[in-house]
Amino acid sequence: MKNATLALSAALAMALPGGAQAGDVGKRAPGAFDYYVLALSWEPGFCATTTGHADECRAPKGFVLHGLWPQLEGGDYPSNCDGPALTADQRQQWGPIYADPSLINHEWPKHGTCSGLTPNAYFQLSSKDVAAVTIPAAYRSRAILRKNDIPAITKAFLAANHGMTPAGLRVSTRNGTVTEVTVCLTKDGAFRAC
Repeated sequence: MKNATLALSAALAMALPGGAQAGDVGKRAPGAFDYYVLALSWEPGFCATTTGHADECRAPKGFVLHGLWPQLEGGDYPSNCDGPALTADQRQQWGPIYADPSLINHEWPKHGTCSGLTPNAYFQLSSKDVAAVTIPAAYRSRAILRKNDIPAITKAFLAANHGMTPAGLRVSTRNGTVTEVTVCLTKDGAFRAC
C-alpha cells in the first residue's frame, strides 16, 4: 500500500490548478513558499482507478483530504524540507484526518516539513482548511464522476464557496474519471488564484 500511496501522491502532485506542470524543486528553508494547494481526493473515482487500497476503498467517503501542499508562484513546489520526525502520538492523533491514516507518513515529510509549522500546527491547519471548503450538496454522494462532469463540478464549487474563482480551482481526472479537486489558498486560508 505504501508504494501505491507514494505513486498516487507523485502523480497527483504533478496536476496543478491552472494546467501548470509542477516541478519538485527539492529542499528549501521551511516556510519559504508562496501559497498552499489543498488537495481533496474524490474517493469513488480514486478507488475506481487505483488498486491496493482495500481498507480505504471498502466504503468510499466522497471528498477527503489528500494533502495540504506548499507551492511556489509558477507551480513548482518544495519538498522534503528540514523538520522534526513525527512521533507515534502525532501519527495516532492526526492520521485519521486522511482517508488512509498511513498517508500521514508521506504527507508530513514531503509537504508538511516545508510549511515552516510544527506537525501539530500543520495538521490543525490542514483540518481547518478542509473544513473551510464547502462541498456542494450534489457531490456528497458516492457516484463515479466523469470528465464531462467537470464544468458542473466547477460551477457547483464556485457557487458554494464565496471568493473561490475558476483560477483557484482544478478538477483532475485519471482515465476520464474524476479523482481530485484542488483548491489554492493563501497561507492564511483565503481562496486565491494559483
